[in-house]
Amino acid sequence: MNASAAPAVAAPEISIEMLATRTGVTVRNIRAYTSAGLLPPPRLQGRLGLYTDDHAQRLSLIRALRDQGFGIEAIRRIFGRAPASAWPDLVAVARSVSGSLFAEETPMIVSAEALAAKWNGQMTPALLARATKAGLMRELPDGQVQMLSPALGEVAEQLAALGLPLEDAIGMQETMARTLRTVARHWLRTLADGLLSGDTGQAERAAQLLEKARPLATGAVQAAFPVILQQELDALLRKAA
Repeated sequence: MNASAAPAVAAPEISIEMLATRTGVTVRNIRAYTSAGLLPPPRLQGRLGLYTDDHAQRLSLIRALRDQGFGIEAIRRIFGRAPASAWPDLVAVARSVSGSLFAEETPMIVSAEALAAKWNGQMTPALLARATKAGLMRELPDGQVQMLSPALGEVAEQLAALGLPLEDAIGMQETMARTLRTVARHWLRTLADGLLSGDTGQAERAAQLLEKARPLATGAVQAAFPVILQQELDALLRKAA
């Protein structure tokens, strides 16, 4: 026997109450997720259920996906179809889409070479022209590129890391830009029709109100998008089943 070989140390096991404290998920929800098949059952020691780090990690992912608006059925199918190594990436993409995507940002200027290097040379002049036409980027006279939403660029990079071609990622962003532009126009026209009159003073007041309405519109889209995303994902997974 090799005296230098250290014996394997079993991972510590904890009670459901300790697991709840560690993860911030209530005991009731832990049991509900176990019943729903999202969480493996604990190892039983008599009547005591014992949980491991694997349970804690999976619970953290469940909580993150739930925070981004994913339903129980959608999470179950994600766990069943995606390898465990991809779960953190899925959470990161969901968080970027529903969070920083709608935040007010400072545009970032990058060189065309640096932009191309981000996607292993996938950024062609044609794709850059499409992104520019969609209003997501702007080509500057000195040849550099102004990214109007760095968060969108991060989302595209995370999608590329999951294996989605850059052309498909830009196509998704084009569709999103067209849809959000339609929403913005409808909001502004509705507000303007409701507030504007021929009175000059009223017009100035309306302009101020429209400016104050911008964060309300942003918040409305941010609140609605995860709900709609979950509904569409559930529908897609039902069709694929």
